[in-house]
Formats: sequence, structure tokens, C-alpha cells
Amino acid sequence: MQIAAARFTAAAPQPVQATQAPPPVDLTQLAVAQTNVKMQAAAGAALGQATGELTGLVADISV
Repeated sequence: MQIAAARFTAAAPQPVQATQAPPPVDLTQLAVAQTNVKMQAAAGAALGQATGELTGLVADISV
């Protein structure tokens, strides 16, 4: 009985894949969104102020 020795060849190590960076953020869209939120808050405060003045309730929103 003969036993043949099988040759074992180790597989070449796979290169480490770099993690993908997230897509770039469009800062213009972010700035516009923030401006819109601020304008909505200011408009709401102004509307509340005007409504309060018409009903006799006065609040200082200039802070």
C-alpha cells in the first residue's frame, strides 16, 4: 500500500478592502434646509406676536 502525500498550497492572502467613505454631503442643501427651518420659526413667532397683540396679549420676541 502506498500513500501519496498531497501538496498543500496556502491561498494567497486577500488584500484588505478599504471601507467605503460615505457619499459627500451637499452643504448648500443643508444650509437651505436650516434657513427654511429658521424662517418657519420666525414666521410662527411673528404670527403669534401679531395674534397676541390683536387679542391684547403682548410678548417680547426680540430676544
